[in-house]
Amino acid sequence: MCDPVSAGIAFAVVGTGLGIAQQTFAYQQEKANVAYRNQVAQQNYDFSVLQAQSAREYESQKSILQDSIIANNAEIAAIAHASDIAQLNLRLSQEQQAAAQKKQEAGRAALQMRGEVVASGRVGNVVDSLIADYYRQQANYDYATSQNLAFTFQQGQQQKVGAQAQYAQRLASQNPYLKQTILDPIKPIMQQGPSATPYILGAAATAASSIAGGMQLSSSLKGLQGLKPPAVPRPQPGFPGVPGSVSPQGLPYYGPAF
Repeated sequence: MCDPVSAGIAFAVVGTGLGIAQQTFAYQQEKANVAYRNQVAQQNYDFSVLQAQSAREYESQKSILQDSIIANNAEIAAIAHASDIAQLNLRLSQEQQAAAQKKQEAGRAALQMRGEVVASGRVGNVVDSLIADYYRQQANYDYATSQNLAFTFQQGQQQKVGAQAQYAQRLASQNPYLKQTILDPIKPIMQQGPSATPYILGAAATAASSIAGGMQLSSSLKGLQGLKPPAVPRPQPGFPGVPGSVSPQGLPYYGPAF
């Protein structure tokens, strides 16, 4: 039979070792879990930062593209406006030249008529009336021509105002792009590594429990060693009787001895 003290010590040592190993594994596992969660949080944060940067770049590209569209639209609108104004000025110039030509033609016609009257050799009030009538017709024609030209110029000025309004409308058809505000993601708060104190206390509690169990085992084994086994009666050879029977003294009979 083994020594009770040695058995108790072995029980305490094995229990303590298993407890320490279990607490050490649990501590290392918790450290690995914390490191993994922190790594996942960092990866998610880095991905969110890349998304924010990409969104800002996209907004910048949209703003640059819209600015380019606005510049092209302004250039086209300016060309169209200049063309409209040039056509109006050309039309007014043509109208002015046409009016002047009409006045000249009317003046030559009136001068020719007056010359014909004078050349006819007629004199008197009739001739003077005819000449005065020619002057009056010419003056009326020049006035009407000037009025028509003035109306044409006034109409041309109104058309220029309309062209200016159309030019402004073309410019206003494209507005600058208002970039959206992209905020940076919130940086995650990393978890601290687990404290070794609870695991040390757990290992100490396991060791204390193992030592107490070892002491209890040792005590139990010592108690068992103090007990003596009951005496077993030895068979009496040569006792007469039937094999398998019991003598009056309570001894079994095994048959005759040889």
